[in-house]
Amino acid sequence: MNLMKNLFILIGFGFLNTSCEEVVQLDLPTETPRLSIDASLLISTNETITQVVELSLSGEFYQEENPVVSDASVQLMDLTNNQTYDFVYDTALETYSLDFTPAFDTNYKLHIIYDNETYESSVEQLMHAVPIDNLEQGDNTLFTGDEKEVLISYTDSAERDDFYLFDFGYQLYLATKDEFYQGNLFTFSYFYDDLEAGDEVVITIMGIDERHFNFMTILIDQTEEGGNPFSTTPSTVRGNLYNLTNPEHYPMGYFRLSETYSKSLVLE
Repeated sequence: MNLMKNLFILIGFGFLNTSCEEVVQLDLPTETPRLSIDASLLISTNETITQVVELSLSGEFYQEENPVVSDASVQLMDLTNNQTYDFVYDTALETYSLDFTPAFDTNYKLHIIYDNETYESSVEQLMHAVPIDNLEQGDNTLFTGDEKEVLISYTDSAERDDFYLFDFGYQLYLATKDEFYQGNLFTFSYFYDDLEAGDEVVITIMGIDERHFNFMTILIDQTEEGGNPFSTTPSTVRGNLYNLTNPEHYPMGYFRLSETYSKSLVLE
């Protein structure tokens, strides 16, 4: 499913017309597969969330799916309280899970051992978010006239500099910061393509820090046409995870802890 990008992003289109079309697959250089880590620990009001870490191996650029890693040791380290929690691999979901609720003002680190190499994240804390005040469907369209507009409203906190990651479903994301609307009610439009009346959209806002905002901004730019932003991309985007055993064989991905709020809307 392709996204007609929201009002934050201006897209330029280039067109190439030829009388004969042929798929050309470039012979790109290959390298030793890297560990890919998708680790997002979340909290939500009045909801207990099982924390999930996904591990896979990066593949070649044309490879659609990356091999899942099922034999790693994954731990969450609470440095403030000197405690360690073990993730357990779920063979059905092919993920590592942990029943745990992170706390604010607490230092956490992700610790992974895989293939005789040790990986750790930088020290991270749980980041605040704010509730979504309102979701409603708008009447505007973009290019084809068939897009569905959703208006998202939320009130930013005046007490701090906030960065947010929006998840619009369908592996579509937007990173934003409150630089121009700090402490104010803010409303913006997001456009979906290929959705019909009766389809439900679930939109989630998550608190992130400035470093993760920069990471996701670059990653989203590289995957504008949709797809999983944590899979292999044309250029390497370094996150906050490191290989302590072999620094040159660094991993891909990110470890973050986010307060999160969601709202749903049935389209008309």
